[in-house]
Amino acid sequence: MNQVQPGAELFSLKNALFGMLVLTLGMGIGRFLYTPLLPVMLAENLFTFPQLSWIASINYAGYLVGSLLFSFSLFHLPSRLRPGLLLSAFASGLLILAMACFTQFILVALVRFFAGVASAGMLIFGSTLIMQHTRHPFVIASLFSGVGIGIALGNEYVIAGLHLAISASDLWTGASIMAAVMLIALMVLIPRQHQALTPIPLVKKEHQLMHWLLLALLYGLAGFGYIIVATYLPLMAKDAGSPLLTAHLWTLVGVSVVPGCFGWLWAARRWGVLPCLSANLLVQGICVLLTLASGSPILLILSSIGFGGTFMGTTSLVMTLARQLSVPGKINLLGFVTLTYGVGQIIGPALTSMFGNGTQAIVDATLCGAAALFIAAIISVRQLFRQRRVVFTH
Repeated sequence: MNQVQPGAELFSLKNALFGMLVLTLGMGIGRFLYTPLLPVMLAENLFTFPQLSWIASINYAGYLVGSLLFSFSLFHLPSRLRPGLLLSAFASGLLILAMACFTQFILVALVRFFAGVASAGMLIFGSTLIMQHTRHPFVIASLFSGVGIGIALGNEYVIAGLHLAISASDLWTGASIMAAVMLIALMVLIPRQHQALTPIPLVKKEHQLMHWLLLALLYGLAGFGYIIVATYLPLMAKDAGSPLLTAHLWTLVGVSVVPGCFGWLWAARRWGVLPCLSANLLVQGICVLLTLASGSPILLILSSIGFGGTFMGTTSLVMTLARQLSVPGKINLLGFVTLTYGVGQIIGPALTSMFGNGTQAIVDATLCGAAALFIAAIISVRQLFRQRRVVFTH
């Protein structure tokens, strides 16, 4: 009964590569290539700092709209998942190319809005396909690690381009070629419908670890808390005194995402979701604060490692917790917490632009982001102690 089917390990590896590639393109390149290119576009006077901040917020708004749109069951029919993913991947590549074609603020903002929608499509269709074809924790961790791989790959690509004096427009064009190669690989690796597993109904816990509204609030605070650093880190590190460190700091964040995805998943299985979520938010808040220590290369390195190792971990832990909670009526909790997270992401860059122009605006917004993460950590710790009292009483 429990015999391993021939080729099962190869099949798991194929699924892991597929999942990793989905978020390498959809999130790492599609969303976060903008982070290292933001200073380049600013230096080339293509846009002002407030305009670049609003473009970032509009991209996150597109991601929010896409997350809500693709959460409808209409898009989750087995026959629509593969076309939905491949169309989202094709759109991501096309919209990356469009960034090379336009310099008008309104048009670029529209391009980034639809790029956000496409990123959400890749995440939702890709993760749904993975969950239908494997329950292996290694494969699920590989899915989220793709974000870090895409961040590191994108940043090193931009650094290499700048060494060759390539303009922002040409860098966007080159990135679209990378996206085309990844699309071809996705078409080869995509799991087939006949290989899908039989769904297992989720068992809700008798004692709720957290009220669902509190989880939504916590996740919204986390979305706001991380997005400032995820948008402006290369600009924040310009005073580090080391051009080499400044250039590769965003790569360090991306590389740190990969072990973080595996580590938090392992820790949650060993010690439980709430203790890990509390630790994750606390460490992330501290690391966000440490990014302000731009005069200390050591602190910047530590903060980048800690930030990269936690921010995607927050997502995996919250999604795990959301699947264990009961909600009233027909509320889709995964969709609702994605909504609050998206709102937090939109507010971050918009608030930064409202604070002013340049370094001080980023500092003020970063302090607000760290405060939001500490409040989220307090919510999680409070629920942890409350849960332990309930268990002790029973």
